[in-house]
Amino acid sequence: MIVVIESYQLAHVLSHPFLYTNSVVTAFTIEPRSTTVGNASHNQAIDRPIEALMTTYGYVLPNPDKPNRLSIWWTGGTIEVNSDSRRWHKVFGSGPLPQRKLSERTRVLGATLAMGATPSEGMEEDGRMSYSLNRPLGGHETAYVDCVYLDENLRIARANTGVVYVFARVPHFPDE
Repeated sequence: MIVVIESYQLAHVLSHPFLYTNSVVTAFTIEPRSTTVGNASHNQAIDRPIEALMTTYGYVLPNPDKPNRLSIWWTGGTIEVNSDSRRWHKVFGSGPLPQRKLSERTRVLGATLAMGATPSEGMEEDGRMSYSLNRPLGGHETAYVDCVYLDENLRIARANTGVVYVFARVPHFPDE
């Protein structure tokens, strides 16, 4: 899994001196249909693995009660191809997606009601599919990271889930 955090200050736009955007990029693979599962496989249309990226968008604020804690709210995201775009378009962009099973439709309805989730209605030209959460998910004491180490080039944080993240500053290279 690849995690990239991009932050920049939005004080001039949102009038809060410590509000930052937060993007988490996760690389994943959609595996082909399973020969052991047979016709019950969810991935009947996929004959080879497809690498993709899921970017989750949100924002962070310092927690007013804990100086090393950043509270996180998630607001939406995108899913896009990271490899074979021809196959991606063939599987996900060739008309309507397969009908969801009742259990899947129930989960989508639950997400829509609980979080105001708006799933993608289709694929954009570049292959990207987007979703939004009209009621941001997370917040103080719900979703957060505690900064346990910080210097000019490295940040180590522990999430509310117990996962430890190590972030290294990526050097900025001017456009050539």
